Amino acid sequence: MESVLEAGRLYRSIGDLDEERLRPHVLRAWVRSHEGGADPRRPHADALSSIDTERLRERHRGLLHAAEPYLCALHRASGDERHAVILGDAKATVLDVRGDEQTVHGPERVPGPGALLAESACGANGVGTALAEDGYTELVGPEHFIQGFQDFTCQGIPLRDGEGAVSGVLSVSVRRPEVGRRLYEILLCAAHAIEMDLVAGRLELDMERVLAAGDVPVEQLQRLLQDVFQVQAAARLRLEIAADQLATNLLTQTRDLLQLAATVLRRFRRRAALWRALALDEPLASRPVVLDALVRDIAELLEVESAVCGVTTTFEEVERVVVEAAPHTLARALFRVLLGAIQAARGGAVHIALRSMPAGGELCLVLAPGPGVVMSAPPPVRILVPARLEASKREARDPGQRRAGGRGQRFQ
Repeated sequence: MESVLEAGRLYRSIGDLDEERLRPHVLRAWVRSHEGGADPRRPHADALSSIDTERLRERHRGLLHAAEPYLCALHRASGDERHAVILGDAKATVLDVRGDEQTVHGPERVPGPGALLAESACGANGVGTALAEDGYTELVGPEHFIQGFQDFTCQGIPLRDGEGAVSGVLSVSVRRPEVGRRLYEILLCAAHAIEMDLVAGRLELDMERVLAAGDVPVEQLQRLLQDVFQVQAAARLRLEIAADQLATNLLTQTRDLLQLAATVLRRFRRRAALWRALALDEPLASRPVVLDALVRDIAELLEVESAVCGVTTTFEEVERVVVEAAPHTLARALFRVLLGAIQAARGGAVHIALRSMPAGGELCLVLAPGPGVVMSAPPPVRILVPARLEASKREARDPGQRRAGGRGQRFQ
């Protein structure tokens, strides 16, 4: 860090930035800080009044609620180390802080709720710089622009809401860099879990819209939404266990658990996006859709329905197929096809194959109903998904109309 200290001394003495002594993202942050008028000699951040801070927190009540369990988890994961976990809004104003007593309330405390941490106000820091860089950012000691922050190593990551817009930022400040490295993975998981909770809140609102519409299979969509929320609960549980393990330095077990939590979080994102596509008839322009991934995601979403029907779903042969289609329209059509196949194969199995063809992709479903369901096995359901699916031809027939002779059908 000596080179960074020297860069800071040079800047404070003559206003020059030494590009060779700063990491690229730190240099970008210092340039923005300089251009924004930040004072490198500032001892602390300015803050809103207590009344304005409470008003700000009230406006961000949803974000605070979503972040609460993960702020606590990061606080526990830090154990006895000097630390602060900071939640900020999209303008880098602090909403909440958790940490040890000395760091949060002592003479060298971190900025509290209401503190203004935009780079233009107090230079490069784990909150404002993460937002300015629009991604994960680390600042170690003297890489902070103002002297009042240089005792800390800070990591920050923006938070996105259910629409994909930046809604806030999550940051961890510690005294020892090695503690920051230990918290890195759980910080990322906690950030994605907060986003997961924001998405879950949006899904609940979407369900209210579905109920008001009254022209969709509400009961089925409610069951599917509960399945999505079960994935959310699984991710939260894994993160809470990981936080407790980190607090007791069980690093190996924690890393495995965090990797599993990250996998569950990705699964939640896929299922939540797919549920919205099925529940809401939102018009979207045609774009490339990876058909094999979509079929797998729909089959995964229908796992509970398969279990209720006593059906085993297997993938026999799946090739990569990319088609041009309105994604929500295609998802709805494929969902009806797979759901109909599962219900028709009650007590048995559905074997799925997807083959690439010059004209698009052929989805083949071989139904093997359980004993006593039908007199004889129905012919395979074969569906051709064109390479370009026109928006005006977006509705697929019920799969029961596609079986005669097992002949191939096109989406109509």
